[in-house]
Amino acid sequence: MQNDSEAELRQEIGKRLKKARKAARNGDGFTQAEVGDILGKKGDGTVSAWETGRALPDALTLRWMAQHYGVSVDELLALKEPGAASPQYPLLEQPAAAPPMVSAPPAKAAPRRPDSIDLPLSDLVRVVLHAVASGLRDEREVRAFLQGVVAGSQVNEGS
Repeated sequence: MQNDSEAELRQEIGKRLKKARKAARNGDGFTQAEVGDILGKKGDGTVSAWETGRALPDALTLRWMAQHYGVSVDELLALKEPGAASPQYPLLEQPAAAPPMVSAPPAKAAPRRPDSIDLPLSDLVRVVLHAVASGLRDEREVRAFLQGVVAGSQVNEGS
């Protein structure tokens, strides 16, 4: 598919989103209202805006659509034609294999990621329940809340 402009590409993506939504669930499809309710976009015309190309869904929404509509994200984004094989992207070069070692090196603790915390599962559950009970429904709000938890734990570790 050749697209000469962003507007044409947005329209093509919108058509694909609409077609996939209607063909989902073995042809029974979803209504725009159902998709909006499920994704927390109740009654604000967001699904219509996506399907007309006035706006584009975010990556997590595209993933949900692909999973529930039974198509690939590549198809939704007009990166491949429906039913075509997935595009083959070049693989990154693999590093050369290390020479065999006579003995295994001593086990090292895995380096800790800067956005991770050591938190027992029961405490994590308590934190998530608190986030939900606080009325955080939007994924961005929950993510910001959890980032605050990570930042707080890092401050506590430093003291």
